[in-house]
Amino acid sequence: MEANDERGPDHLARIGFRLALAGYIPFAALSIWLIGITADHPTHAFTLLLLTGYGAVILSFLGGARWGIEIHRNGEASGRIMVTSMVPALIGFAAFAVPVPYVFAMLAVAFAAQGAWDSFSAHSGLVPQWYGKMRIVLTVLVCAALIVAFMATAY
Repeated sequence: MEANDERGPDHLARIGFRLALAGYIPFAALSIWLIGITADHPTHAFTLLLLTGYGAVILSFLGGARWGIEIHRNGEASGRIMVTSMVPALIGFAAFAVPVPYVFAMLAVAFAAQGAWDSFSAHSGLVPQWYGKMRIVLTVLVCAALIVAFMATAY
């Protein structure tokens, strides 16, 4: 569906925001679960793995989105931006080597940096304004969930 179809860009913004909020649910659910269980709970280690893995996957997705944005610019595409868009995936991969609770701080910093990049891109007209606004809201929510996970596991 094109952004200029009969429903318009506002329709796409609503769909994008709803999908992004749905993507936030695992961050919230896993972080809240970590608050409610003890370190010796049977699902504790698996919950840590799920949250780390989900963070890595979503960082990779965001980097891929940046790659797509850049190649969509046709003749204006920047190799530097394309290389930089690989960094979120590499950070996500590296997260598996970082001990708990520091992995959640690292992921929060990575999400904050990616959110800032996306917001600045909206201000400079590289992405739609709704995308930049959505990314700021989701960045705040995801970083808050990761901080909760950090605090819940910093024992």
